[in-house]
Amino acid sequence: MIIEKSLERLGLVVPDLAQLYRTNPSGAKFVSHVAVQNVLYLSGTVPLKDGKPFLRGYLGKDLTLAEGYEAARYAALVSLGAMKYALGDLDRVERIIQLLGFVNSDPGFKEQPRVINGAVDLFVELYGERGLPTRTAIGCHGLFGDFPLEIVVTVLFSGTEVRPPLPRDGRPGVTG
Repeated sequence: MIIEKSLERLGLVVPDLAQLYRTNPSGAKFVSHVAVQNVLYLSGTVPLKDGKPFLRGYLGKDLTLAEGYEAARYAALVSLGAMKYALGDLDRVERIIQLLGFVNSDPGFKEQPRVINGAVDLFVELYGERGLPTRTAIGCHGLFGDFPLEIVVTVLFSGTEVRPPLPRDGRPGVTG
């Protein structure tokens, strides 16, 4: 509950992953997470606020660096929602191991690392040095839904219990 109190203090809300997974506008087939021993691999997350896309477009054309940074924070919140769903408690996260960031970039935009800092900075605010991952920030052109970025997070966790992953492929039974 320590992490959730920190989020509350920051005025941030972790989304309900089961609610988000009730729809799949992309038609992509995947699961929310896979646990291998004490490592949790999360599917990519995009910036959502109140269950809706938060910002759209290309960095360097439609969006500023500051807007991209903020979008990365919201993508990190969705990742935290996946962690909470899988683990039941965000305090079970021992370490953010790796973060891969894909930034929807206009040709010539070269600030992808600074955009992805938005996600990293939130993890560090919450977890201290345990929130500082290895990472990659890649510029790309053309993410689904015109999202400005997508992040993929891998975490080390304590304990053994992990909820089964949520499917995102149109199969029935996603109730949360």
